Amino acid sequence: MIKYFITFIILSFSSTILAQDFSKAELDSMYNLFTYVKGVNVSEHFKQQLKEHSEVLKCGMGLVTSIKQNLNSFSVEQQNVLSKILERPINLPNTVVSSNGFFRVHYTTTGNNAIGYDLNLLLAALDSVYNFEINYLGYPTPPSDGSAGDDDKYDIYIQNLSGLYGYTQFETKVADTRWTSYMVIDNDFVGYYSAGINGAKVTVAHEFHHAIQSGSFAPQNFNSPYRNDDIFFYELTSTSMEEFVFDDVNDYYAYMPTYFQHPEKAMPMHDGYNLAIWNIFLQKNFGFEILKNQWERIPTTSAIKAIALSLDNAGSTLGNELNKFGIWCYFTNSRTISGKYFEEAVQFPLITPTAAVNFSSSMQTYNMSVNPTANYFLKINLPSPDGVFNTIITNSDWQKAIDDYSQLLNFSFKIYADTALGEKTISDSYSVSFDKDNQNFWNNAGILNNIVVYGDSNFNVPDIENETFTYPTPFRKSSANNISIVFQSDKTLGEEVDLNIYSVGLELQFANKKSIQSSYLKNSKKYCKIILDKSDIDFSTGVYIYVIKSGDNIYKGKLVIFND
Repeated sequence: MIKYFITFIILSFSSTILAQDFSKAELDSMYNLFTYVKGVNVSEHFKQQLKEHSEVLKCGMGLVTSIKQNLNSFSVEQQNVLSKILERPINLPNTVVSSNGFFRVHYTTTGNNAIGYDLNLLLAALDSVYNFEINYLGYPTPPSDGSAGDDDKYDIYIQNLSGLYGYTQFETKVADTRWTSYMVIDNDFVGYYSAGINGAKVTVAHEFHHAIQSGSFAPQNFNSPYRNDDIFFYELTSTSMEEFVFDDVNDYYAYMPTYFQHPEKAMPMHDGYNLAIWNIFLQKNFGFEILKNQWERIPTTSAIKAIALSLDNAGSTLGNELNKFGIWCYFTNSRTISGKYFEEAVQFPLITPTAAVNFSSSMQTYNMSVNPTANYFLKINLPSPDGVFNTIITNSDWQKAIDDYSQLLNFSFKIYADTALGEKTISDSYSVSFDKDNQNFWNNAGILNNIVVYGDSNFNVPDIENETFTYPTPFRKSSANNISIVFQSDKTLGEEVDLNIYSVGLELQFANKKSIQSSYLKNSKKYCKIILDKSDIDFSTGVYIYVIKSGDNIYKGKLVIFND
């Protein structure tokens, strides 16, 4: 039962499920974990199992919310126990207000819940959290809970949580995108990766941002403070906030290995704790404002799309930045380059190649697949003394990630012992080519013997300076699934343009709206891309004229179609 429980918790609470039909075993698992955390259920074997899976015990926000959302599905006996321990703690007789007057801390100095770190240091940490997240970053304060917890201040309860750092418990929806909440944190952090006051500091930084998230950025017209598939984004943001506020603690180191072991997984497939470095990367390259911009989009759109839109708004693309992020993740640990990439890279793990292969012929093709919004690290051992070539293959199809982030997208990578045969030359002896199912949303970087030889751009973007162009040209129905039409524009992802296609005799063949699917920068100019699927192109072989109307701008070009 324990083994099943651990497996379920890892799978479920990395992408927390709210109101749904749980099996009895799953409900029992949630019940057992929460009662263990709250000290109602004590099991040494259970404790040991959780120690071996420390990623389970970080933030309990998802667990608590899932239990609240599904309370009526538990047995009557379980409901009675859960209802009581879901209430605000009442056995904490002492309270103190932080110097800024915003927080009220509830605690005790005796018994099982006795505070085990310096209260004054905790209060100072709370002031630092508020000053950074509210005053400096400009996030709105969480809404008042009225008189709950003695008054209208934000309540923090210090309680023995048996391994859990803490959790934010949502209470009441007070506006379409605003929920009240309170925070529960561990009383001593003994035995934690960050012990004592350091554990308390990162926890309040983490959990207070959850309060901000639900306090102003909950999904519109939604009976929950967050979307199920976005839980990774809540956790990666809150975990990165620990580092931003308390740079010296570095609790996020504990969770990084699971990402470095599996970068080929879609972003929503990760628990979020292990992706704090994504926000650290974005902040280093774009500043804090891009992170806030993403949260401002969350009430009306999914996290993955919000990330893509924010990067588009910043003049880049998700593909370019995710590929660049892959390069940063490669140069860690023993490969750290002083003054470049992550400031603390020497403390990070080494990336685990998704696949490692040997090259020993004149040409070889490697057929692989990757999830959308992920990086595939392919390591190719070249014949001695040529060394090792690593390629980072990025798929940034955020729409596919929204539809089904577990799906696999196929690609093939070719390497030639000849500089003239491939699309990219990587040395005096080798060149490479990159082929994929769909020409869109792919990026590729190449690293030869720890030197970046190409990367951080769309691998196959045509080298054309025109305001608009198409690819592939010509379009052959037998070998391509769609046509990309690219035009120079400042449009953002998801915006629509009018597309008309005419025969050379000016007979209208196609008229519809098309959404911007992706964009990229080339020679400091922004290009937007729309896509014509095979189903759109039921035309005879020939030359056609396309006309795009985008606001007051009109773009014209030619399509060449072969029905071979």
